Amino acid sequence: MDPHISLYESLRRQLSTQQPLDAVVIALLDTLEALPADARVAFLMCDIFEAGIDEVSRLLRRDAAACRELLRVARSFIQEAGASRAPLRNEDQS
Repeated sequence: MDPHISLYESLRRQLSTQQPLDAVVIALLDTLEALPADARVAFLMCDIFEAGIDEVSRLLRRDAAACRELLRVARSFIQEAGASRAPLRNEDQS
């Protein structure tokens, strides 16, 4: 792997030629990459790897309240990014 290409960019390039579901993965990778590093770690550890906030606090060397705030910011950012990418539903297609 080229050292000047991030892991996210490498995965994005590999997935860009794949199936439609891969577009969801690409969008998630793009969104995760846009998060500040600590918020990304808090989100991945808590919501993906199901770690407790105390474990995340030790890893990031921050207090639990700060980690909960990072997690809130990350979840909000990801939710907003998903909403902005979601296609508008045509009401005629019920």
